[in-house]
Amino acid sequence: MSHCTPHTTCTWGDPAACSGCGIQGRLACRWDKKILAGFHGIAWPALATAVFGMVLVGLATGVWWTLIGYVAYFFLMFGVLEIRFLCSHCPYYAEEGRVLHCLANHGSYKLWRYHPEPLNRLEKAMMYVLLATVFFVFPLAIHGYGIWALAASYAETGLVALMGMIGVAAATLIFGVAFVITLKTFFCPKCVNFSCPLNTVPKPVVDAYLKKNDVMREAWERSGWQVE
Repeated sequence: MSHCTPHTTCTWGDPAACSGCGIQGRLACRWDKKILAGFHGIAWPALATAVFGMVLVGLATGVWWTLIGYVAYFFLMFGVLEIRFLCSHCPYYAEEGRVLHCLANHGSYKLWRYHPEPLNRLEKAMMYVLLATVFFVFPLAIHGYGIWALAASYAETGLVALMGMIGVAAATLIFGVAFVITLKTFFCPKCVNFSCPLNTVPKPVVDAYLKKNDVMREAWERSGWQVE
């Protein structure tokens, strides 16, 4: 039996309806501040280290447009583009209101309408672009420029500055890899944004959730998904 309306899903329905649910505990399908805190706990170390390294590059070279560009890209990607290609497909996005309450991009403004259908190929590709550019390509390229600049002026800056920049770049890479691995290991297996390319929720659990949410189920079936 469905517990959703055209404006919501059982994720935002009456909690009493969860009693006796066969997939309870197998999905992160209710808002939980502990899960949100856990997500921030694995994401922010990588981001903070990346930005710290860019600040060092700015101090060492006087070039600040790289940091400004990265911050602008970050807000464009997470505040505008990701909201459309990823978040708008998530059951959490179906809540009425203009502010997103979810387990990751919490507090973002909902610029787009709810899309109950799965992500398409372009949207899935954009998810990989987001992870690659925000956590790896841009930060490490800028850090690499800093390493090159310090090596080129080694006689003036010395070994400590060069090794420090190399260490920050290495830390950014390590934290970025740790973020992705932890995300895939602990968050993706229970995430209700089923069509995200990182999602690993088993099909029987996906089908059980779709059966409880007619709007989402019908949209998925139109896309070719077979609910069993």
